Amino acid sequence: MPIKYYLQPNPITPDPNDQSARVLSNVVIDVDVLVKRMLLRGTTLTETDLKAVLTLLSTVVCDEVADGNTVNLPFANIRPGISGVFANALDTFDASRHTRKATLSQGLMLLQKMQNAKVEKITQSMAAPALLEFLDINSGIANSTLTPGGIGQIVGEELKFSTANANEGIFFVSATNAATKVQVIANRTDGKLMFSIPNPLAPGNYSLEVRRAYTQANTLRIGVLVDSLIVA
Repeated sequence: MPIKYYLQPNPITPDPNDQSARVLSNVVIDVDVLVKRMLLRGTTLTETDLKAVLTLLSTVVCDEVADGNTVNLPFANIRPGISGVFANALDTFDASRHTRKATLSQGLMLLQKMQNAKVEKITQSMAAPALLEFLDINSGIANSTLTPGGIGQIVGEELKFSTANANEGIFFVSATNAATKVQVIANRTDGKLMFSIPNPLAPGNYSLEVRRAYTQANTLRIGVLVDSLIVA
């Protein structure tokens, strides 16, 4: 599939006509999907073997970077870093002012793949929340199961809303059009939302919405997950 993008005003350059590209993900690939796609390429390893290898690789890479080492992989180069401002040359790391982090850059194989990747311009008339995947953390099932009282995760675009506006937020809408708003949110960024699923939710089907206001007029725009979620 091509990389889909649309244009939006560039807030950095002084020319008001300048535009920048915003890319929309086609799908979200987690470890389970990645393993299934690896199996389709042909391998003597089993699904269990591949998951074990990926888990071991992830653990070793994270440990090495946390130990201050740089790890170069075909798809990514990862090195340790520290962000924050140091007051002077004698200043030292302070966890209240500085953050340990990993910095990533694309590896040689990924660089070559991206140079040959196809792109497709699409029409995006206005910014709005786009829900790509909902993950029910308790069951580990995406875009299907809903566990009241459990933890939910949404991955997508334009997801970050204002908690100060009661009309914005995450809502589960029943078949009777009754909307239940999420009250406890652990993480809120444009790309990901982590939250506590309302408890109780009656058994049945629900649509998942993210509502976000735009412009000074607080125009409400709603993003809806394509799949219906089920409380058994």
